[in-house]
Amino acid sequence: MRREWMRCVCLFLLFNAGGVVRGQIPSGDGAVYVSRFGGKGGQAGQFAAPAAVSVDPSGFLYIADTGNDRIQKFDPSGQFVTQIGGFGWGREQFNEPVSLWAENGLDVFVADYDNQRIVRYDKDLHFIGSLVSSEAWPEALGFGYPLDVAFSSQSELFCLDGENRRVLKLDVLGNPQISFGGVDSGDGRLVSPRRLCIGLAGRVYVSDEEGGRILCYDAYGNYLIEIGAGTLEKPAGLAESPNGKFLFVADPGRRRVDWFRGLRHAGSLGDETLSGVRFDAPVDVACWKNRLYVLDRGRAELFLFQWQPIPGESEP
Repeated sequence: MRREWMRCVCLFLLFNAGGVVRGQIPSGDGAVYVSRFGGKGGQAGQFAAPAAVSVDPSGFLYIADTGNDRIQKFDPSGQFVTQIGGFGWGREQFNEPVSLWAENGLDVFVADYDNQRIVRYDKDLHFIGSLVSSEAWPEALGFGYPLDVAFSSQSELFCLDGENRRVLKLDVLGNPQISFGGVDSGDGRLVSPRRLCIGLAGRVYVSDEEGGRILCYDAYGNYLIEIGAGTLEKPAGLAESPNGKFLFVADPGRRRVDWFRGLRHAGSLGDETLSGVRFDAPVDVACWKNRLYVLDRGRAELFLFQWQPIPGESEP
C-alpha cells in the first residue's frame, strides 16, 4: 500500500470592505501564512458568526453570514461581489441562514433555518423560488428547521432536517421521495446531525456531532459505513476533494480540519500545524481545484489552503 501525505500551503484570506492584504510568513510544518483582510462586523466583506461556505465551478465563493442574516458572494481572489439578506421572511431576507450549496454554477440553495424553508437563487443571487414542508406530504416525509441542503448530479435535492434529525430526498419538482437517518434507521440513526455533502459516487455523508462521527449512506438512503469515530469530536462541515479520494471534515470541537481516505484518517490541520495562525471554531470546508477553504465561525474568517498528495514510504 502507498501512504499519501498532504503537503499544505496556507493562503489565509480574511474579507472586509476593502481588498486583500498579502504577505508571506512561514508557519511551520509545511504551512505558510500568506494573507488576511478585515474583521468581524456587518460591512460588506465582514462576517458575524458565519456558518457555511460553498464554491462554484468558476471559483466564486458564497458565504452564509448567519449572524448578519445574509449571503455574500466573492470572486476567486476574495474580492466582494454582491450580497442579499437582512432579517425577515421576504424573498431576499433570512432568519438564520445556516448553510448553502452553489456547486453547479447555476443555482444557490440556502437553508433558511428559522424560516423553516429552502430558498433557491441563481448564481447572481436573484430569487427563483422557495420550498417549505407541506401538510399534504406524508408525516415521514416532511421537514422543519433545515440544517443543510445539497443538490445531486441526478437533480435530486437533499435536505438535512434539524427538527426530525433525518435526511429528506426530494425530486427535481420538489416532491419528497424518501427520508433516512431517523429513529428507525438502526446503526444509521442520526443523533445530532450538523451538515451533509454528496460525493462524486453519489454517497451521502452526514456529520453527527454528538456521536463524533460521519455516517455514510447510498443515494437510496441505505446506511453503509461510519467514518471518524474516535478521531472526531464535534464534526461539522464536510467536503469531498475534486477527485473524490479525500473527505475533509471541519471539527470545531478539536479546532482543526481532518481528512480521510476511505475509512483511514489521512491527516489534519489545526493549532499544531499553524503556529501563530490558529483555528478557533472551524465549522465548514469547501474544495475547488487544488484549494481547500476553511471557514472559522469564531474568528469570522475564511482560510484558504493549497494542497497536493505527496508519495510517501510504503506501509508494511
